Amino acid sequence: MTREALWLALSELWLDTELQPFQHAHIAKVMRASGLPLDELEATLLYEVAPVVWQNTHSVAGVWTGFDPDWLTDACRRNQQKREKRGYRLRCRLCRRVMLGPVRQDWQKVMELLAEEPAAPP
Repeated sequence: MTREALWLALSELWLDTELQPFQHAHIAKVMRASGLPLDELEATLLYEVAPVVWQNTHSVAGVWTGFDPDWLTDACRRNQQKREKRGYRLRCRLCRRVMLGPVRQDWQKVMELLAEEPAAPP
């Protein structure tokens, strides 16, 4: 599973639609297939994906069919390169509630699904 697939799956949390159980399951499946530890998955969400797409949940006419994959992967890749910069991490942590608040319940459902099934073998 590629990092790009993980970014695309995580971005679904911010679509302007009510996520269905099959969508939560898909996100959990992609996360599991990534082979990344939970702390890295959470960091990917906070530092790479959320800063790109969080405003969609605050938009009057947000994206609901899916983000453009090229745009998303380019933006997430730029954020991935900034992750180790102290100022960037601080800014993300300060904005955490605004960025993650609207997706908190969906994230919790995904985490519950992730906890239910064993991790993929390395």
